[in-house]
Amino acid sequence: MNVKMSISKSKNLARRLQILANEATEELNKVCESEHWQSLGFVFFDQLESKEKVAKANYYYGQLNLIKEIDQFL
Repeated sequence: MNVKMSISKSKNLARRLQILANEATEELNKVCESEHWQSLGFVFFDQLESKEKVAKANYYYGQLNLIKEIDQFL
């Protein structure tokens, strides 16, 4: 698939992705109550005390990884 995008649209998309990545990172820091997940990855989520926190952490971690994958194409 070949998608052509203007420079301004590409920069705007990159800016929006960065905002989403920052929000996901902030939420992960809140759920995990630390930044250790950044070095350990999703393995860190196993030690969270509730299933709700694990689910929320997995959601935001998945969102963050998706953003990184999309960003590779810009």
